[in-house]
Amino acid sequence: MKTINTIKLKIEFGFSSGNENIFRFIKDISDKIGVKGVLKRENDKVIIYIDGNLENVEKFLDELGKKLPLSIFMEQANITNIDNIPEKLKDEFKIHANLNVLPQNLSTCPSCLEKLFNPEDRKFYYPFISCEYCGSHYSYLYKYPLQRENTVFKFFQRCENCQSEGEYPLNSCFECLTPLYLKKGEHEKYAFDGEKCFSAFNSVAGVIDRGNILEIYTTNGKKLVGKITEENIEKISNILKGKPITVLITNPQVLNQIAYLTDTEVKALASQEKPVLIAQVKDFPEKSLVSFAEGFINIKLPDEPILILLAKHLSDKGINYIFVVDSVDNQDITDFHLEVDLPVINKQEDTYVFVAQGNILIKEGEKGILPNIISSKKTGNLAVADKFAVLDLGNGEYLIDRKEKILLQLEDFVDKLNNVNILNGEFEDIKVKYKNKKPFKAYEGAILSVIAEHNKFEEGTVGIYFSYYANQDVIAVKRFNEKLKPVIWIKPSITFGNLQNDAYWILEAIKENSEEGKRLVNNFIKNFPDIKEKIQKPQEDAKKKTINSLTHIFNLIAYLIDIFPKDKANFFEEPYLYLQSKSLNFTGNQGLIVDFVLEEENGTFYFDWIKTIQSVLSYKIAGVENDMIAFSIFESLGNRLKEESAKIMDKLKLKNIAICGNFFSNPVLTGRFLKHFGGNYSIITNRKLPIDKQNIAFGGIFI
Repeated sequence: MKTINTIKLKIEFGFSSGNENIFRFIKDISDKIGVKGVLKRENDKVIIYIDGNLENVEKFLDELGKKLPLSIFMEQANITNIDNIPEKLKDEFKIHANLNVLPQNLSTCPSCLEKLFNPEDRKFYYPFISCEYCGSHYSYLYKYPLQRENTVFKFFQRCENCQSEGEYPLNSCFECLTPLYLKKGEHEKYAFDGEKCFSAFNSVAGVIDRGNILEIYTTNGKKLVGKITEENIEKISNILKGKPITVLITNPQVLNQIAYLTDTEVKALASQEKPVLIAQVKDFPEKSLVSFAEGFINIKLPDEPILILLAKHLSDKGINYIFVVDSVDNQDITDFHLEVDLPVINKQEDTYVFVAQGNILIKEGEKGILPNIISSKKTGNLAVADKFAVLDLGNGEYLIDRKEKILLQLEDFVDKLNNVNILNGEFEDIKVKYKNKKPFKAYEGAILSVIAEHNKFEEGTVGIYFSYYANQDVIAVKRFNEKLKPVIWIKPSITFGNLQNDAYWILEAIKENSEEGKRLVNNFIKNFPDIKEKIQKPQEDAKKKTINSLTHIFNLIAYLIDIFPKDKANFFEEPYLYLQSKSLNFTGNQGLIVDFVLEEENGTFYFDWIKTIQSVLSYKIAGVENDMIAFSIFESLGNRLKEESAKIMDKLKLKNIAICGNFFSNPVLTGRFLKHFGGNYSIITNRKLPIDKQNIAFGGIFI
């Protein structure tokens, strides 16, 4: 409601992060301007009521718009004029919550960026600029809580200026922290102030411009950066090991020349989490050197002060993008180094995101996500999965972090535990008393993590977990007060660890299954005689492993019909990614029907991949183009998964379908689910955590 002098507003936005630091940021702006109000959080929704004179409220909104960092966990705000605020406001801005403020690694905020590039500011070109709301808080943390004495910064005494600026534990400046320096061979050149730092970044930009690779210290560990040239990519090939490279964009103006981007994808890139975005690649000069699976590219924007400053100087030289990879010890790749003698205690994996039907989903990663706190039903448990652990802090709030961080301080957090749940039952040294120890599987943790994120334990859910991380592809059912129960598996297949042996085995399996299959395989080999060079009978004593993996089947399809052009995969899912990429090239509206047949064997239901491969080979013999075959595979799979899930939900009167696993980082498949699965069912997936790996420990706590 607006009067002559005052206005009352309701501001509402979705917010799914467990780090509530931005609420303090909002309060700081309100207090500075003199607007009274209240902020409260209702699950994943934030509501703010504001009351003040028109001029101050306009200043408040303008300041928020300019300085509030974007987040992949924050939705568009809705602002409405209201007549009355539902509670009496005091002459202040109040937050109705005990805030969870977490030491995450977040990119430089707008306020710090202003200082970084202001020649009149004492933090001009300071490579470790940060504040309460941004910076690499987690990188330098020994233990909780975030206090200076618990970080690497305890070894550096704050100067008088930094002491006068408040209690932010990582505050520092040129005067009171170790300097950045250039190193080539035995020669070192130190940068003790902003002017010398400017000169240093100008020098290293010149090093890169001349075609050299630079090893550069960042607040998330050392990186190798350089121009994208054949020579440079060859030099770092031993580090990449065939994995996709990440392109660091130094000039955002060229983004649309490199990748096909929606507004949501641009938002993800610009967010404070600064993730690596998996995007569809465009034709540009270096495409062949950095794209993967012929259709995708990993891109990101600079995420911390040192890379931000480097990007500025490179952009000024007309270098709009470079490669960036983690540096590896004992790799003699370059003589040029930009160093700082400040150890990074916790180096985090980059976070990878993709967009499906306008939704930002996290494929995997840690940076900007962990540590995290998620609220769900109380258990009193601890769960450990691989490198990660989750702990009930005693009130249904779950701390998710690296395993060593939680286990190191376990006795500081809790006196005792109910259950200790450990992935695959592996040994862990638990320092507090507990009642039971339980093993769990990756698929259980992943599916339960989705249910827990959305607090759907009291509703029935069908869970689908397809993953090339765990190879436990399954459809399972979770009913109220019952354990998660697998109902449909992917039929087991055998892998020998190479495509030639696996392809031979799978064609033999089809031939042995039926006379129809035998004729089809023989006809396929007759029509495509080169296939004989692609398959090889395994040695009798060859090592093999049985897996429930649709990715394995799709890998072999991509290999057999020449979508995957190599004889050897650099990593397990590489052929699958080629198949996924090829499907995006299809421009039609509808594909062909590829069989995904459900069969029962010894009381267990399976999707039988034999019929799937037979469909594909038949279409290939008939001359169907590969892009249509690839699209048809994913379209048919999506349709079949929806059909089977709907049958289960109708029969058992369930309400939700949970999808997880990195197999669903395929935008065709996941987009189809999110777009077309509706009606009486709710489709849910991880929004606060990655859809694989990092989510498994969280779900494991509910076993």
